[in-house]
Amino acid sequence: MPDQVLFAQSLVQQGAIHALSYLLQTGCTEETATQMLASLRKNARHIGDEASRRGMNLFERDQLAFN
Repeated sequence: MPDQVLFAQSLVQQGAIHALSYLLQTGCTEETATQMLASLRKNARHIGDEASRRGMNLFERDQLAFN
């Protein structure tokens, strides 16, 4: 695995750890989870737009398990 991919995987894992620990600390209400999801989707759109601008293809749609 190239160094950049390893670093990216580490960032993804730490983001997931942070999100889940935040929910455990504050209580996982539908409102809190919905706000977190909206923020993540907004950031994912920015990343996707930049990736498209650079000619990269990422996910065509969000990987939602819950709508």
